[in-house]
This record gives sequence, structure tokens and C-alpha cells, in this order.
Amino acid sequence: MRRRNGAASADVPEGGEQTLAPISRLEMVRQAARAHFAAHGYEAASMRDIAADAGIHIATLYFYCSTKEQLLFDVLKESFEQIQDSLREQIAAAGETYAARLAAGIALHVKLCAEKAFPTTFNRVDIQRLSDEHRAEYISMRDAYERELRDLISCGIGAGEFRAVDPKLTAFAIVGIGHTVGYWYRPDGPLTPEQIGAQYVDLILTSLQRPPAASP
Repeated sequence: MRRRNGAASADVPEGGEQTLAPISRLEMVRQAARAHFAAHGYEAASMRDIAADAGIHIATLYFYCSTKEQLLFDVLKESFEQIQDSLREQIAAAGETYAARLAAGIALHVKLCAEKAFPTTFNRVDIQRLSDEHRAEYISMRDAYERELRDLISCGIGAGEFRAVDPKLTAFAIVGIGHTVGYWYRPDGPLTPEQIGAQYVDLILTSLQRPPAASP
């Protein structure tokens, strides 16, 4: 398997056909598309380069997506589905306290933003390239994901685990942290995604702690 611009593709024997990669061809296309959209933006991303990184001809690429806009939406949707499913699994396995659940959610969010450049690296200009129908579906998925974190914060406040804060703004802050990590994280940097996530978990949970009760 070879890589260009961070996207995996199948080995191509000299003078022969491409060998079957461990991952599906569709996933290879989406990996390549995710890397190009994140690195260059929607307008500058080249469908020909995406096809080359996926190890296919440009004509074959359109078998997997009807348009460039459809490919952008497919990448966004797949990323959201993956991270939302993973978030729910991590929260369910984290424990009984809302602090433990929120910690698991923050750690996962930061990790996936770092490793997958999640849809975090797509800017507002790129999102505006989506059709009205696709943009509405994207916004619905984004809102549902943010709601998972917001509900944890609201329940934690209600249970007395967190101090009174605005759950919506706090959830936005958590999502924004992941977005920022998605921009600057590099695999050869000094910290792993897990170490970065652990530091942000400590920062956020410390900020949510209830102040000690005043002495009588």
C-alpha cells in the first residue's frame, strides 16, 4: 500500500493490475478526499488528484460519487456518523457519573479530531458549497452531535456534579477545542492524541467543578 498526501491506496505491480487493499475502494476514495479537502479546501481540491491518491482513474471516481459536492457531503456524513456512534459507545462505557461520561466524550472528540481531521478542518466556505438539502442534513447531524455533549453538561449540573454554566456555550467550547486540534495536530509532534485529550479533559472538568461550600 502506498500513500500520497496522507491517503492510502493499493499497491500497483509494475505493468499489472492493482491489488486489493485491506480497506474497501470506497473508503480509500473517501480517505483521499478527506485529506485533499482538509489540506486545500473545496475549491482547490482536485478530483483528478483524489482519484490518483485512491489508486483509480478519474472516470472510475465518478462511479463512487456523482459530483465533487456529493463527495464532500459523503465525507462529512461518514465522519459524523463514525464519531457520533463512537461517542455514544464511550459515554455508555464510561461509568455512572456525568463527569466520567463527559471526560470520555471530550477525550474521544479530541482524539478523532486529531487522527481523522474529522469534519473539523472544513471551513464555512466549504460548507456553503453543499446543496441546500445536503447543508440542512449536515447542520442536523452537527446539532445532534453537539446536543450529546450539551445534555451531559445539563445533567451534570442537575445532579450537582458541575457548577452552573451555560450548557450550550460549554458544549460549543468543547467542540471548538477539537476543531482547533484538527488544524494543528501533527503525528510527529511531541504529544499523542490521547495526551492532548487528557490535558483538555483536566482543563474543562476543573473549570466545571463546583466551588467549595462557604464555612458557616
